[in-house]
Amino acid sequence: MVCKKGDTPFSSKIAGSGSYTMDASLPYSLSWNGMAAGTGVVISGGAYGVNTDDLTDFAATLNSAADWLEDALDLALACLAEVRSLANRPVVFTSLNPDDPLGLRSDTKSGPMFPGDARSRVNAYTFVERINAEAALTTLTSGAGSLDDAVSSLRTLATDVISAGTTYTDAESAANGDWVSVPRLLSWGMSSLGAIPGATELGTVVAAISVLTMNGVVGPDGFEDILQGMQMVVADPMLDDWVNTDLMVLIGLAVWAQQAKTGLESTTVEAYIGQVVAELDPAISRVLPDQVQVGSRRVNTSFLTPMQRVAYYLAVRAEQFGENQYGAPTGVTVTPHGGSSVTVPTGVQDPFGLKTAVPAVAAAGMLPPSSGNAPQPGTAADVIRYCADMKGRDDDVSSGVVSILRTDHADGTTSWLVAVPGTTDWGSGDTNPQDLLTNLQAVSGRPSDMEAAVVTAMRQAGIAPEDKVGLYGHSQGGITAVNVAADPAVNRQFNITNVLTAGSPTAGADLPDNVNALHLENTGDAVPALDAAATPRTRTRTVVTIDTHSSGFDGYPHAPQIYADAVDGIGGNPQIDQWTEELAGITGASEDGAQTTEIVFDITRDSTESPWEQMARKTGKRG
Repeated sequence: MVCKKGDTPFSSKIAGSGSYTMDASLPYSLSWNGMAAGTGVVISGGAYGVNTDDLTDFAATLNSAADWLEDALDLALACLAEVRSLANRPVVFTSLNPDDPLGLRSDTKSGPMFPGDARSRVNAYTFVERINAEAALTTLTSGAGSLDDAVSSLRTLATDVISAGTTYTDAESAANGDWVSVPRLLSWGMSSLGAIPGATELGTVVAAISVLTMNGVVGPDGFEDILQGMQMVVADPMLDDWVNTDLMVLIGLAVWAQQAKTGLESTTVEAYIGQVVAELDPAISRVLPDQVQVGSRRVNTSFLTPMQRVAYYLAVRAEQFGENQYGAPTGVTVTPHGGSSVTVPTGVQDPFGLKTAVPAVAAAGMLPPSSGNAPQPGTAADVIRYCADMKGRDDDVSSGVVSILRTDHADGTTSWLVAVPGTTDWGSGDTNPQDLLTNLQAVSGRPSDMEAAVVTAMRQAGIAPEDKVGLYGHSQGGITAVNVAADPAVNRQFNITNVLTAGSPTAGADLPDNVNALHLENTGDAVPALDAAATPRTRTRTVVTIDTHSSGFDGYPHAPQIYADAVDGIGGNPQIDQWTEELAGITGASEDGAQTTEIVFDITRDSTESPWEQMARKTGKRG
């Protein structure tokens, strides 16, 4: 790796990182002992980076230095040849004057040579100097440490530097991949859907979802939810042109991406969504208000990215659609296992629930005491597996779930790890807020019920302002985690130091420098690409791009287990090693005297009576 000294010590931001700043965000390959066979891992971002332009310039400088030394070598060889030519010239040693053996008293400087003449002495000295010069020039022009040796070494180093630049460029190409063209996807969609002559738009949607279900993209339980979502899109005049022209492309893309056979799925989805967003943004921008709520702040709509604006519009439409289906949301109820519930207002009414009083139930002794058996995950893979296991233990699909691990250290300090699972409900606005509505809200930046729930759970757990906090999220959980960590109002109340995401579209979040983030993204996983942009690579944001399509892992690469298996034992990169060390400091992994408590929270979205329920109730009364 090529590192560059920075003017501002990076250690002032993150302990133990050294005074280095990132040269660039170009990626490079990483391997480690125990790495899963067939897996490719590329690192980009963080405090350590490589700039291939700098490598090219460095190689050119090395070659220039070799040219100068080569010129010096030519001059030295010419001098050596000249010195050696003197060996063919006789040196005159005249008989010496016994009265002046060294010729010191002789003042004859011209004319015939006399015994003892100073010129005879000079000739003797010249002989010795020629011998010494020849020896020195021979050493300078040949053998180890010679100019010739230096020239050869510089040429070899320049070649190696150029090769290194090529390696990094190839790694970048591998990370970014190629992408499948839209015409190919259109062909895929046509063949997947088949000809549906005379079909209505809704009929086409039903056929499309049937294709998705048959190909395993949508589970049987999700058919109704996806159908409702598609109905919302079809009924929207802002989107009908896109539905008519691109629906089959979308279906083909979904089916192709689900197979995950190429490692190009993520970049292809990102490119396609980017094209769609560019087409939709002008019209949608005209109907959005001048300012919108993003987290705890009101911001100018023009400050949002095109993807955020389109997602914002879709989120508002999904909220309206959800109200018609399930009733108007009234709040989010957060219930710790073994503790009392707290309800905060929903969404934009009170972003993150920060204006609502929340008792710290853990600090008040309202939770069961720690058993001391809670897990202490020490690596990224450990955290992913823990969160997946925690989610697997929750069998109530009508509510969401979040876990917080509290670690009490021997030195009297306390730290926390917040784990947020991904989407479990593909509807929009039902009682489980880990749904499609939250996905749209989170990508756009519009306040979501899950963000309010996570921050409320943190407040209930009793996290103090000085306590270190790490956040982890898979898929939707990752978007929620970065949105929470990025918000200034949240940062004024909590000391969030670390974030881990797996399979999450996190490009829209602007994380502060005090947060050390590690983002895991699989090239075959379409989900990280759903925000149509690359995750930022900064001094404090490191992206690990994983290619598992040749690894033999069983299942779709979005699965938490595949992410965990792919990065199991990862190390050898200074930024990742530092992040892992900081994680262990938060969770108390392998720390004598550290005790960890697990607090699991159920999350429920509350709402008014839905129109259907009102109708049923009124009908019942009439009956």
